[in-house]
Amino acid sequence: MFVFVLLNVFRLEAQCPSAINSFPFTEDFEATDGGWVSGGTGNDWAWGTPSKPVITAAAGGTKCWVIGGLNGSSYTDGEASWIQSPCFDFTNLQYPYIEVSVFWEMEQRFDGSNLQYSLDNGNSWTTVGSFSDAVNCLNENWYNYSPVQYLSPLTNQRDGWSGNIQTSAGSCRGGNGSNGWVTAKHTMPYLAGEPEVIFRFTFGAGTICNAYDGFAMDNFSIQEAPPNDASFSYNCVNKNTVDFTNTSALCPTQFSWDFGDPASGAANTDANENPTHIFSIPGTYTVTLTVSGPDNAPSTTTQEISVTDVTVMMIKPADCLNNNGGSLQATSAYSNGALNYTWSTSPVQSGTMATNLAAGDYTVTVSGTAICPATTTGTVTTDLSCIGVYFPSAFTPNNDGKNDKFGPLGSLAAMTNYTISIYNRWGERIFYTTDPFTKWDGKVKGMATDGNVFVWQATYDLPGQNGIFQKGIITLIR
Repeated sequence: MFVFVLLNVFRLEAQCPSAINSFPFTEDFEATDGGWVSGGTGNDWAWGTPSKPVITAAAGGTKCWVIGGLNGSSYTDGEASWIQSPCFDFTNLQYPYIEVSVFWEMEQRFDGSNLQYSLDNGNSWTTVGSFSDAVNCLNENWYNYSPVQYLSPLTNQRDGWSGNIQTSAGSCRGGNGSNGWVTAKHTMPYLAGEPEVIFRFTFGAGTICNAYDGFAMDNFSIQEAPPNDASFSYNCVNKNTVDFTNTSALCPTQFSWDFGDPASGAANTDANENPTHIFSIPGTYTVTLTVSGPDNAPSTTTQEISVTDVTVMMIKPADCLNNNGGSLQATSAYSNGALNYTWSTSPVQSGTMATNLAAGDYTVTVSGTAICPATTTGTVTTDLSCIGVYFPSAFTPNNDGKNDKFGPLGSLAAMTNYTISIYNRWGERIFYTTDPFTKWDGKVKGMATDGNVFVWQATYDLPGQNGIFQKGIITLIR
């Protein structure tokens, strides 16, 4: 026994000077046994073409490694064996990643297999992964049972592959077999940069219920874990609020957003997978997403997103006689790139100006490539200057809703620099205003007056007519 241990230690030490350091590395075991060696108690590992009751073929090609011989239907009682890889140099691997084809058909719970690694030429071994590891795009089909009872001679961490496709019979536990070859995958970040790495598949069994095909391994592959590929899409909620959706591959677990909007303070960054951001002011922003995990290379992507605002000003009112000819002008806060203006006119008008409009409200929407649309409404009023202004000669302040107040009528909106004074028969001014919409209600110092005659005079400007002066007599009728 002492000689056997020495020979194996010597063999391990001899392997590492010629460690495999070219990746990706794949061994399909077709031409040779791949330089793998077997050992341990009750060792019945075999390399070749399997022809067993359940494990009837290799995963690919014709050859693989299998427990219990190539055509046997049972494995050794009390077995605690292993099959060991050549030495690997991971000095230049940043994100070591393994894929291997496995097939298990052994008594559930009691018998099983797992994968271990050693960094000290086999003096100590550590299990790769665990039964409780998250299943994702990089970790799958990795161990299906814990604890596997008879892995204990080989490891204290008894997570492994265990089970079969048979039904339970007597004390022999059935169920949970692979029912075919599956590809087991796992990341190994703790092995990055390690110069001497050796792997071994273990197999442990009890002393009863061993009439099963066992465990098989094929297509052993080591490489850099596939890197993340950052990407995202977005949807404009309104002119400056944007919903972002992560669309990255493969299956990142950490997200770092930078919206390129430092004026938004702490809201400029976000660690949520699908965040929402409100941009502070109109402009073009470079949005950056960096994704990382699980245990593979991070990835960063950027997109430019523009937010804008739009204002509308009336350039010309609608003509008072035929209610057309009005115009509105839209102005956008964003000028970096082509913009599309769409007006809610009939027919639809485009461009910064909408023309030949009747009085009313009109909506304009500004859009463009990678621009969140902005919408606002402008109003066209009616030009009342063509109606003119006139003053009535009498009014009846009796609160019947008809002629209750005295003042100008007609194009009041067109009047500027307006003043009016009203005097009683003694020449006292009893009413004065500069607002053409404010009219006299027939009261003097808050008190109603008897029917009488009053004198008024007014000055005002109209478009194209300045310094208009009018005066007259108004009769108050009770």
